[in-house]
Amino acid sequence: MLAVSTGMANRRASTWMYVKVGDRWRYVKPAEGRNHKLKPGYALVDGAEQHHPNAAYYVRWRQSSKTIWQRCSSAADATDACKRQEAYLTAAAHGLTFAQQNRGEPTPVLMVDALPLFLEEYRLSHQPESHGLMEQTLNEFNGWCRKNIVEKITRVDLLRYRAWLIDKKRSPRTAANKMLRVCQFIRAVLKLRPGEGPVTVKDAKFVEFEPTVYGDDELENFFKKCTPFQTAVFKTYLMSGLRKQELENLEWTDVDFKAGTITVSPKPGFTPKDWEQRTIEVPDDLLAILKDMPRRGSRVFANGAGNKYTHSWDDCGSIAEKAELEGFHPHKFRATFATRSLQGGMDLKTVQKLLGHKNLESTMRYLAKAESHKVRAKVNAIWA
Repeated sequence: MLAVSTGMANRRASTWMYVKVGDRWRYVKPAEGRNHKLKPGYALVDGAEQHHPNAAYYVRWRQSSKTIWQRCSSAADATDACKRQEAYLTAAAHGLTFAQQNRGEPTPVLMVDALPLFLEEYRLSHQPESHGLMEQTLNEFNGWCRKNIVEKITRVDLLRYRAWLIDKKRSPRTAANKMLRVCQFIRAVLKLRPGEGPVTVKDAKFVEFEPTVYGDDELENFFKKCTPFQTAVFKTYLMSGLRKQELENLEWTDVDFKAGTITVSPKPGFTPKDWEQRTIEVPDDLLAILKDMPRRGSRVFANGAGNKYTHSWDDCGSIAEKAELEGFHPHKFRATFATRSLQGGMDLKTVQKLLGHKNLESTMRYLAKAESHKVRAKVNAIWA
């Protein structure tokens, strides 16, 4: 365990790994190699060295009466963060970090202080999914940027972060959203006004591609490779437009076989997106599939042990591979549902309600795809 003893309280920081041992998660000491350097991916568990290549690294220290844990991106990042934190704690013990106050200058905002407080406030005021995205983004950016003073993070840093994400094969949309989340954090902790910060929404613009949907032949080949349970899962995606978490948290009490509806409702640990419950009218074919499903507890889609089924993304890829299909993922079923609903004559407001979109612009993305066959027919008529 990397640690430097200074002989005084609250000057000590240490590195830890968070690993799964048996059926429990534990904080354990990292293994050290030559010159007391951490061996990446190796931990000391009950005195024995074990390989945990995907373990998370943390730096721990005391701040007044609180114990602070800072997540790090790697063994090297944890080593650097530990040294930086101990330098800060030592300087703070001697009053050196507050010299700016003595000169009437503002005290710099440190990432190690601002990040945990911001994320805790965000957790208490946002949905778990939104908090998870923010936490992952800020921890990722902190490990990538390695600047420990928030005021020193520049516009160039955020633009380079966005470019790095795209180089890592993240989509332009994802990269732009992550960059704006970091800017939101900076704006909040520095108490800037709305619209201020290193970057703006204009910096996050990207080419908006039309949503892609599945064709009849693709769907036919896909469902040929499905088990009955998988058929129920992906038919529900296709015929209701549910999001992944909405499907995972669907309970039998949400399915009204008499009225022919599915309701997206809040549960312990799950809140509908935009905090709105909604009811979706579904076709009789889907209701018949759901009626024939075995019941394994309160959830419609449960694994063999009766717990929440969470593998639709992986299963979708595996089924598509067997069917020799490309570009299959659960959200594309939702896009297909939206497009076919519009092609079938549903008005935009109704489709917006079924999808649970907060604004009409999100639903209108599917309009061009839905109208494309009509436009093509008119083009052919013109040049016939």
